[in-house]
Amino acid sequence: MKIASIGTGNMGGTLGKRWAEAGHEVMFGSREPHSDRIRTLLQAAGSKAQAGTVQEAIAFGDVILLAVMFDEAERILSTAGDLSGKILINCTNRFDGKSADAEVLRLAQNARVVRAFHTLPWEVIANPQFGQINATAFLSGMHSEANETVAQLMQEISLDPVDVGDSVNMEKIDAAIGALWGILSPQFGRDFGIRVLRRESIENENVRLLS
Repeated sequence: MKIASIGTGNMGGTLGKRWAEAGHEVMFGSREPHSDRIRTLLQAAGSKAQAGTVQEAIAFGDVILLAVMFDEAERILSTAGDLSGKILINCTNRFDGKSADAEVLRLAQNARVVRAFHTLPWEVIANPQFGQINATAFLSGMHSEANETVAQLMQEISLDPVDVGDSVNMEKIDAAIGALWGILSPQFGRDFGIRVLRRESIENENVRLLS
């Protein structure tokens, strides 16, 4: 699969590296694709990764990860053109009380938008295993095939995907995780995860560990 990472910071860089390690072709989109920082990122990501401009990455990717500050996301999407046939993973957050989901849906022309990864710190994405249990990552979207693709991308980097349905449900999840973060981060720092325990998933995991 061809994946564009629009964003080369902690979140975009970490996800891009992990997907490249999993065997996907990854292009990091950057305003400075030939900078020393990007060269260092490519060295860490390995032979499956390359860099280009933001527009080159958008054209390259079947899946586009949007992992930038929200003001930057507006600028990028307003010039991205028609995104028909592409999956756009909305990993943005905004802190002005408005919905990042609604604005990305409005701006991403004809893309199949999936909201995902924004509830996790990059440290957990880099290493989602806690003993024999992996952290849960929530996703939502209106296109079932796109959701399934993003869930697969989560599983390939050892995350536990949970589809929460529509954007209204995701906003409730966001609020709940924000409250938990405020309570727990003073005690555990940034490197802690949440796992949704289901009987079926735990039984399947135990079979996998014993096989």
